[in-house]
This record gives sequence, C-alpha cells and structure tokens, in this order.
Amino acid sequence: MLHGKMKGGQSLIWICFFLLGTGCAATDPPEANEGAAADFGSWESLTMEEGAGTLFIIGGGSRPLSLMQGVVDRMASKDDLVIVLPMASSEPDTSAYYGIRPMRELGCTNVHALNLQPGTYGEAELDSVRNARAMYLCGGDQARFMQAVGGTEGPVAEAIREAYRRGAIISGSSAGAAMMSRAMITGDQKMEPEYERTYARLYADNGVYLEGLGLIENAVIDQHFVERSRYNRALSALHDYPGLPVFGIGESTALVVEPNSITVEGEGHVVVFHPNAGEADSSGQLSFRDLRVDILTAGDRLAP
Repeated sequence: MLHGKMKGGQSLIWICFFLLGTGCAATDPPEANEGAAADFGSWESLTMEEGAGTLFIIGGGSRPLSLMQGVVDRMASKDDLVIVLPMASSEPDTSAYYGIRPMRELGCTNVHALNLQPGTYGEAELDSVRNARAMYLCGGDQARFMQAVGGTEGPVAEAIREAYRRGAIISGSSAGAAMMSRAMITGDQKMEPEYERTYARLYADNGVYLEGLGLIENAVIDQHFVERSRYNRALSALHDYPGLPVFGIGESTALVVEPNSITVEGEGHVVVFHPNAGEADSSGQLSFRDLRVDILTAGDRLAP
C-alpha cells in the first residue's frame, strides 16, 4: 500500500469509488458516435474482481527508473515473467528494446518481448501473456495495436485481461495508456483530416473513438496531457461519453489503479474531468457549466 499526501478530500474519494465501480448506478455508457461501440457492458470495472491486479498507466514521455521502480516494487519477485508488447509501434523492435531495458536495469531477470502480429503466434505465446506477472504496453498508435490483436474480443486482448484478472501488473505508456480504457481516444478528428497533437476546436461529434482493451470500463484515458494541452480533446470526450470521467495523464507520470486505491506517481500531473456532458448548440459548438476538475500530483492517494 502506498503512502503519501492527500489533496482534494471528498473529491478524491468520489474519484476512487467512481473509477473502481463502487456504488455507481448500473447503467451502460451510451454510444458516442459511429466510431465507438454501442455497448460497453457492465458498469463495474475489472479492478473490483477478487485477485485483480494493478494498472500502472503512464502518460508518455520519459520513463525514469524511479518511475518504473513502482512496477518492480509491486512484483512478487524480480524473477517473475515480464512480457513487453510493442505492437502499437511502427518500429516494434526498437520499442521492444526500450521496453525491456528499464526492467532489466532494475533487476528483472525474466523479461521478454512478443510482437504478436496476425498469424504469427499460437497458444504458446498466448499462454505467455496469460501467465505474465507484469506487462508493458509500448507507445505508438493505439489503433495499430488494437488492429494487430484483432480488436477488444481478440485472443491477445482476452489474454491480457486474463493476466490482469490473475493479479498481473499491467503497465503502458502513451498509446499503451490510452488503450487501457474501453472507450479509446484515437487522436483523430472528423473535422480535421490531418492529425493534430490536440483539438483546435470544441465541437460535438468531432472525436474519433475505438474500443480499447477494456481494463477500465468506466473512464476515458488520455496521455501526454499537460505537455500537449489536450484539454479540448478531453472536453470532447466528456461530452461524447456522458457519465464518464476523463483522466488526462501527464508525461513521466503514472495513474496507479489498484483494487482498493488510486494513486499518482512520477514527475507531473493527472488532470481529472468529472462527468459533465455539457451542451451543443445548433452549430455543434460545446459549452459547459459547473465543470469540475481536479489536478493531482505525485503522492496524492485515496483509499476506501
């Protein structure tokens, strides 16, 4: 159990219960737009399952050893199996190398990369994913990863969820963070054919979403958040998924979701937008009233 300072009092307690699915209304989030799935299943997150593991969600940027130590500290042994999955990257071999290196530098002895492209793996590789005690999802393009694994219901995605249900520590950075939620921000926009680091406009039905891994059912995750000023992107998702909070994670920073607590580790901020669908006018422009935002830093902790 982590120890640290507490900020925000009641608002942080609200966030914990919301993200962990405790005491929430048993309703499903609605379809956001044509790019999103209509049915996201149970309101409760897998984090409430007995024996479920830890999500160590990094917002991108550098991953200093002091940050990755938080993953190693949660492993039962440095000899545990650690799997690195680089399929989000356009250069998977390079991503695999940089995914493996910090774990080995921190003393882990059983770290392996698996580039699980369609038609290149079988039950042996899936068993390695299922039996991993820790996992790292590399950065790149979250849509590329989900396509490679055959989508949310594909065998690789299910193997990752199985490892998590068995108590594994699932870490991911940048794209590897975004794909942890069921409602997955892709970064693309309907109103802008070219990719932008953030949204230059604030309109309804502009964001493009896909289904992610579903390790978190009841929140949306965004990354590189403070450094790339992705506030318009978060506000768009807040409108597009009424009832869900949006967590914007800064670089070199981790949102750590455990069965009984949520904490922040690292060098930056986590910005939390509480559910508020706002309103769209006749042209589609969004407006919000009484918007509630929390800004968390390392050491912020809450526990039931």
